[in-house]
Amino acid sequence: MRSALLYVWLVAAVIVVCFPLYYIFEGALTPTAWLDQGLEGLVPIHLTLDNVIRATQVIPLGKQFGNSVVVTVCQTLLQVTIGIAAAYALVFCRLRGTRALFLVLLSSMMIPAETTLIANYLTISSWHLIDTVTAVFLPFVASALSIFLFRQAFLSFPGELRDAALLDGAGHFRFIRSMLLPVVRPTLISVTLVSATAAWNGFFWPLLVTNSPDNRTVQVGIAQLSSSEATDVGVVLAGAAIVTLPVLIVVLLAQRFLAGGIIAGALK
Repeated sequence: MRSALLYVWLVAAVIVVCFPLYYIFEGALTPTAWLDQGLEGLVPIHLTLDNVIRATQVIPLGKQFGNSVVVTVCQTLLQVTIGIAAAYALVFCRLRGTRALFLVLLSSMMIPAETTLIANYLTISSWHLIDTVTAVFLPFVASALSIFLFRQAFLSFPGELRDAALLDGAGHFRFIRSMLLPVVRPTLISVTLVSATAAWNGFFWPLLVTNSPDNRTVQVGIAQLSSSEATDVGVVLAGAAIVTLPVLIVVLLAQRFLAGGIIAGALK
């Protein structure tokens, strides 16, 4: 009886969590007239791609989707690369003052992002990058959280193996590529996933530094779509489905690494 009640509770929780996703994707393929029927609109009977086509006609959704891909790839790649290099220097290079530098990095995580907003905007403006795709990801090419997670993972690597690699003539890049990263692969995947998700879901900063629709990301475009097509629920849901689908696929494919990598980094 206890197991049966537990399964009933878990099924109910899954239904509650997954229902919004079902409504988004079902509504994206259902005419608005059928969605307005109430509960009948939740039944996937009249499926069509008209909402998706209409959404791409209202805003340059394809261009904005491409901008989001560029921002996500560049921001994630730079965050992971800088995070690995900084964590490697903190753990293996045995430099003076690394502990103090690490404390400074940790303290930066306690500063609200809103407090640095004006400084970042003035910097981007002085570099004449306003209304460009580069301005969207440039202030976020380094992440204290990524450095912290990589550092915690690198601390678990045996120092004897590092010394042996140096004696064998392995340089820094070869050691990182051939020995270090394969050992901390769960952390690498989890950090990549967290960085990519944050880059993809960014809204306020892209809205602030971009003006033309062709240079904006898809998140900003969907907000404009919901304003201009507020009465056409199907079109708005089609835009939301296009935004949600890439992140949903990535999370489902890498979920086991996400939890494992973060927990491993937190316990070191």
